[in-house]
Amino acid sequence: MLIKLALRNIFRNRRRSLLTLLVLTFGGTALIMFGGYKEISFHGVRENTIRNSLGHLQIYKRGFLGSESQRPLEYGLEKYDRLRKAIERDPRVEMTAAQITLMGLVTNGDKSETFLATAVEPSKDRNMAAQIIKSGEFLSDKEEDGVIVGELLAKSMKVKPGDYLTLMTTSVHRSLNGMDVKVLGTFTTGVKEYDERAIKMPLVAAQRLMHTEKIEKLLVLLKHTEDTQAVKADLRKMVAREGLDVEMRDWFELATFYHQVVALYNGIFGFLGLVVFVIVILSVSNTVMMSILERTREIGTLLAMGTLRRRVWLMFLTEGVMVGVLGGALGLGVGSGLATLINHASIQLPPPPGYTMGYLLRIMLTPSVLVTTLVLSIVTATLSSVLPAVKASRLNIVRALGHV
Repeated sequence: MLIKLALRNIFRNRRRSLLTLLVLTFGGTALIMFGGYKEISFHGVRENTIRNSLGHLQIYKRGFLGSESQRPLEYGLEKYDRLRKAIERDPRVEMTAAQITLMGLVTNGDKSETFLATAVEPSKDRNMAAQIIKSGEFLSDKEEDGVIVGELLAKSMKVKPGDYLTLMTTSVHRSLNGMDVKVLGTFTTGVKEYDERAIKMPLVAAQRLMHTEKIEKLLVLLKHTEDTQAVKADLRKMVAREGLDVEMRDWFELATFYHQVVALYNGIFGFLGLVVFVIVILSVSNTVMMSILERTREIGTLLAMGTLRRRVWLMFLTEGVMVGVLGGALGLGVGSGLATLINHASIQLPPPPGYTMGYLLRIMLTPSVLVTTLVLSIVTATLSSVLPAVKASRLNIVRALGHV
């Protein structure tokens, strides 16, 4: 009964109610747009970070994380095949990938530059989609002396696929060693600072260059990111049971940039939510107050007939709730429709600071964003109705009946 009366009273003054609903719709649409953009950004940064460099888990020899060793691979993993087989038996694991990182000088005979190389297993790294090949071809298991070079480093060194470079670095015996490598291709990750120094090479070539059979770390990639903590807990039990001398970290502990993005976007989203909250409260409060002013004699008549003040208060509060429900529903409809249009429009955004590639604008319509938008609309509209509803319930009967 209260809901029916509330809906009738809302549409008594259709123009004012429409304006209020438009405010709620605009607020809901704004929250869906930014909330969906935030969610797709979080998902993209998370998965790119995991697939490009970190993996879901990283496993090292015990002591690696706390070491400050000046000797390359002093805490490298040896004879890791047993560990790899044990991990890959877990059905939640997609694959494991061994890696070594090394630094040194690269020269073309005329010019030298510092480089940061990642030594990988070519077939495994191909599945990680860690970079975009710009020219030439990808690393091959058949060409141990073949490398791919960051696009900006290749431009600086003036090399192209088929050319040769010389890499020089420190071996595990602390001696300088070098090797000639063939440029198979150039690649980009979109990160300017990294592409200016980046080289990728086969793991066996890096081991030969550094005079070792060790690896720095073993990356574990899962089929689903949501399984990370469960797999980590199970691996710790397995490591303790087998007495393996290793330690591990998950992507959440290692992804510094991801946490910075989350903190930034959450701060912006919180501020946007606060602005929408204030706008909605002011708009709905104004609507309810005007409704009370126009219906003062009606309220007085209801009170004179014995209607409880609590019921009058509840009647106006219900109107606020229904305004929130209607506005929230319209916001969901308009926001979802606009998000769908944007996702199909292929809108290209410019590169963010520090990147060389732009990206497509996408809005992710997750249940959490949609539910949050609807709940926030209802809550703010309800809260904004509390004070006017209390004022209506406390009207003096005689003055209300004589109101003109």
